[in-house]
Amino acid sequence: MAEQDFLTLLDVTPHGESAFTATPIGDGGHLFGGHTLGLALRAASATVNPELWPQSIHANFIDAGTAGAAMHLEVQSLRDSRAFAVRQVTVTQGGATPLLLQASFHSGEVGPDWHSEDAFDYPDPESLKSDETYLFNMDPMDVRPINGPTERGEGHMVPLVHPFWVRPRVQLPDDRMAHASVLAFISDYMVVGTAQAPLTKVPAGSRVVTMEHGLWFLRPVDANDWLLFTAEPLSVYHGRGLSRGSVFNRQGLLVATFVQEVLTRLPRA
Repeated sequence: MAEQDFLTLLDVTPHGESAFTATPIGDGGHLFGGHTLGLALRAASATVNPELWPQSIHANFIDAGTAGAAMHLEVQSLRDSRAFAVRQVTVTQGGATPLLLQASFHSGEVGPDWHSEDAFDYPDPESLKSDETYLFNMDPMDVRPINGPTERGEGHMVPLVHPFWVRPRVQLPDDRMAHASVLAFISDYMVVGTAQAPLTKVPAGSRVVTMEHGLWFLRPVDANDWLLFTAEPLSVYHGRGLSRGSVFNRQGLLVATFVQEVLTRLPRA
């Protein structure tokens, strides 16, 4: 089904050299921020030299987005050199701007290959149970939390899903930009649950939204294989929570890292 196919979910239609349109699946409800991230990165990558590698994205979620509503993606070129390309993508829906994203791409340089040797001690994904996803009309990925399926119902408004193994339900083609866009999509999945003070509950009726999201691609990513996403809180103050996350491949190699700021507005008395 189309809802399980990332290539369909992240399809953008070009209109000239720097404009694209897309219609995220939905029926007028909340637009998942990761979906917007993936679409914006697809649009940006379509305008750069395909020999370049994704380097990073930095995103501001300005207005609430609407699932099922047509969106316009305008790509502005900020830099083009032999080694780098930088694009700014403005995503609009009617008079709203759900996302303003800056994406960087790099050709790569000759140098050492080093990463931390911290212990990577997680159970294999094959030994874990699949979790129901919090994606409304979409179900494109198999999510397997390390701590077992997440609890639903009252008192679990923003459940803790991390750390979890994940992979697409439908295989992706050999396209580095597509794999990067899928990783961007998943990097926003339920991070809001980690941007809360530990051992506290978010009351029903609270408003929990992503404000900013930064993602760095550190090494080539094979999103067809299982990837492990972790996230942990760094600070919670004045309603703003900051989380830091990491993405590892099956071999325990760090392939990406991300930071997200979340606004949690409690119900007014």
